[in-house]
Amino acid sequence: MRANPLVAPIHEKAMPVILHPEDCDRWPDDETASACELAQAFSSQLMQVA
Repeated sequence: MRANPLVAPIHEKAMPVILHPEDCDRWPDDETASACELAQAFSSQLMQVA
C-alpha cells in the first residue's frame, strides 16, 4: 500500500494500518480477505505527524 500524502515524505512505500474503532473486532481474527479490506490508506486529513 502506498503512503498517504502526510506519511509519504517519511516513507513513500509504507503506510501503517490504522483501524476505525468499529473495525477493531474484525482485526486480526477475520479472514485474510477481510483483513485486506481493512488495510486501506487512512485519510491524511485525520492524521498528524509529530
